[in-house]
Amino acid sequence: ELLELFSMGIGNYSEDDIKECARAFTGWTLGNPEYMSVRASKDSIWPYGRIAWHFKYMDEDHDDGLKTFLGESGKFNGEDIISIIVKQESTANFIATRMFQFFGSDEVTDEGNGVIQSMVDTYFASGYEIRDMLRTLFHSEFFKSDNAMFSRVKNPVEMVVGAIRMAGNYQAPSLGIEQVSNTMLYMGQGLLQPPTVEGWHEGVEWIDSGSLVERVNFAAKELSNVNSPGVRAIIDRLEVISGEGILTPSALTDKCLDLLGPIKVSDDTRKILIEYAEHHGDLNLHGHQQGDEAEQQVGNMLRLVASTKEYQLA
Repeated sequence: ELLELFSMGIGNYSEDDIKECARAFTGWTLGNPEYMSVRASKDSIWPYGRIAWHFKYMDEDHDDGLKTFLGESGKFNGEDIISIIVKQESTANFIATRMFQFFGSDEVTDEGNGVIQSMVDTYFASGYEIRDMLRTLFHSEFFKSDNAMFSRVKNPVEMVVGAIRMAGNYQAPSLGIEQVSNTMLYMGQGLLQPPTVEGWHEGVEWIDSGSLVERVNFAAKELSNVNSPGVRAIIDRLEVISGEGILTPSALTDKCLDLLGPIKVSDDTRKILIEYAEHHGDLNLHGHQQGDEAEQQVGNMLRLVASTKEYQLA
């Protein structure tokens, strides 16, 4: 798992490397294994989880013999193995690609490959500093370009937290917040519950027929409630923008897209949103009252925006 999932990726090591790596880690164990078999009432009091595991090294259990790992030989221990791993080109590429996909874009294009190579160069030049690799990514022309915008599918945590922060309904711990966590689980990402040690498969794999319904329903419900503080702030902002209190269907559409993101939608999506708004005519927020027809018109537009395919992207 160290070699395959967290550093180098498949195909960059042999079966013998795995065995030699395992020998190097002998003696590394848990410092409090007694907690594995006790009742919950006797669990660790450390605040890092139900059971806070502690590292322990047992010298008498360590294989101190000669080992050959990734072409290097010596009486390696676990730290030596890590030092050898971080020197590998495959490690630099693996880490750079994963960070690019997490922060930049789900799909790696030719332009993305150029950014990844720059991150790899930074990895070695900086002495394997992750923060310097991220600085290279964030300062790249790609990251600031239109190609990077809305090129990642929001994971469930981004989807849910983004919606509730925008709506403003959960600004302090409160009853019912556990339902928000459950919603992420229904979308496929239970907090602290990855399906395997590999974690979640991200990108377009977040979207299927079941999870999409959950994503759309949750965001639409949160953002259409005109009693929510964040939605009220949007309504107030629209009133200020309108000047005279009047917004045409196209203006209402564009302003809602802007205030919820800004969100860049296709011409077809924008056309559908405007056509819906036209059924209700111009929006008149002059003298509006909480929950009245004008405010519901805004709430319904926000609901539709949250239902678009573009809202699923970050």
